[in-house]
Amino acid sequence: MSRKNGRRNQNRSPKKAAAEAATSSNARPALSRQERELLDQEMAKQSFALVCRTAGVPALTDRERAELLASHDGEATVRAVAELQSRLDVATSTTWTQDRVECDLLADANLPHTEDLVRQVRSGHRLIPPRSVTQLIREALESAVQRPDAEPMSATTLLHLILSITTSHLRNEFSEDGTLDEEGIARIAEMTMVKTAEESIEMLREIMVDEVANLHGNAPAKLETLLASTQNIWFRPWPDSVTDPRLGASPAESFASANGIDLREVLALGLVIAERAGTGDIEFRRADLVSAGATDAAISFLINHMSLPVSQFQRRLARDRAKGDIDDQRYTLTQCPFLRVDDDTVVLMRYQWGIERFFGSHLYWQTFFSFGKPEPRSVAEAFSLAMNDVFEEAVAETLTGIVSASRSMTRLVREPEMQDAWATDPSKKPSVCDFVIPAGQVCLALDATNHHLNAELAQGLANVSEYAADADESLVKKCNQIAATIRQLGKRCDHGVGPSTQYLPFVIVPAHGVPNLGTVELDLMIRAKRIFQVVPATVLAPTVLTLSELELLEGISEHIHRKGRDIRDLLVDWRRTSTVGSVLGPIRLQDYLDSTGLPRPIPTRIIEAAKQLKLQLKEYLAAGPTCQLPATS
Repeated sequence: MSRKNGRRNQNRSPKKAAAEAATSSNARPALSRQERELLDQEMAKQSFALVCRTAGVPALTDRERAELLASHDGEATVRAVAELQSRLDVATSTTWTQDRVECDLLADANLPHTEDLVRQVRSGHRLIPPRSVTQLIREALESAVQRPDAEPMSATTLLHLILSITTSHLRNEFSEDGTLDEEGIARIAEMTMVKTAEESIEMLREIMVDEVANLHGNAPAKLETLLASTQNIWFRPWPDSVTDPRLGASPAESFASANGIDLREVLALGLVIAERAGTGDIEFRRADLVSAGATDAAISFLINHMSLPVSQFQRRLARDRAKGDIDDQRYTLTQCPFLRVDDDTVVLMRYQWGIERFFGSHLYWQTFFSFGKPEPRSVAEAFSLAMNDVFEEAVAETLTGIVSASRSMTRLVREPEMQDAWATDPSKKPSVCDFVIPAGQVCLALDATNHHLNAELAQGLANVSEYAADADESLVKKCNQIAATIRQLGKRCDHGVGPSTQYLPFVIVPAHGVPNLGTVELDLMIRAKRIFQVVPATVLAPTVLTLSELELLEGISEHIHRKGRDIRDLLVDWRRTSTVGSVLGPIRLQDYLDSTGLPRPIPTRIIEAAKQLKLQLKEYLAAGPTCQLPATS
């Protein structure tokens, strides 16, 4: 399930101005009384990050935080922060009791407004935002000195540091302390009212770039879904389209070829660490890991590729600061989520980073860069292109699951079938999207692109024009292919569609691609408006979904199918609502699901794949490296 991940903070002005700007060329009039009431209702639903003023303590400056951190033992401070954030990660991805973790910390602290903070935490507001903790880990490493005799950092000091960082994140021209009073709200409203359409759109896009980076740093992943993704992607044969013998028989064989170690060895170690970290352990010694069944080679791989000592962290983090604003910078920490104490001991700095390092997209990057420079016809380039085909197959499998749980969706039509049916010249294939799903009077048109956000966009270092170039190259290009497909379908009325069919366009991206946000969707609507204007059919607003969000829809489709409902109706209602727009503009999927009260069950297929890999890895740990895992599932 999801609880308001990536929600807007109280410093961001309402999106209503930008939403109306998409259809108006003049400065817009003031909100009506009804619109203002709706806006107030929507804003009241938002969850906010709590700041120093809320707690009744002064905000510490950058220098004051550095001095305070330097007065404590650096390694002990990193451990304290790591234990706290890992507890929050586990709670967020399992039991949804992160508010209890925050309230427990407040009970141990001594802050002036503790009772008010507890009340706000229980109301859904966040005391400990992940990106504030990320920055605190960064600052603790940067300021780290050895002071073994220093007093351990108290809960009060720890919270004061986090609240100060959050305050600095939320401070802007409308608020010095990270909160908004009536005067600040009035200033924002006044500024918004006089903006032209072009100015409002530009404001929206500046908000969007910040939201994209913020969501990427905050979004949690469940261990089960990561295990399933690893099983489904890495331990299956390459698709038939992949024929390069240098890549071996599967992605797992490519990993072994590039990194000089069996992927099973690395994953088995990852499972040991994930399970122990899930119970609160953050320190791992070589002897203990070997006793649990991990190999020396896998442990050395972790130490050499996934950890750094304090001195190397300090050099890398200094280079990161030179790149620009650090509010959302985290790549050094996610690439190396372990603090190396010595050659046989590491400390996991965050549970979420650890499980994603072993079972997430880092497997791809670890393999890609280990193959060397991605020059034309290189192994690295061949591997990257092959993984694009693997991603498309993963999307196809998810869509197949959605179709099978729908009474109205007849079948999944894939690109080759449409090209064969519509080709007028055998030597030239028509441009079509990857998938079409006819569903009565509705048709889903989807295109998959294995396009990850670059490091600058994902870490808040890019500007609006850089996002625009990325969106035009990936999302808008895919909208062109979807529109071309819709034109063909409207003209031919084949594959189960008719002249009155309503189309729902989707672009599917990987977990670390452009996220599904209201600002992203509104921007895409504006960019793709000219594309779909020339389509002679009823087309709802295009949107972008990550593969994990598509898998979420698969789980929901199974759940509501058992209750006699159809996922098609849910999708149509969401897309119609988002096309028309609420008072805050288009609605992202997670917020729409919040409004329906539907659960977020994991698909049966994902649960089984996770169980399969977990069982195989446990057998491997029990039997040692002689255990042979099957290449296919």
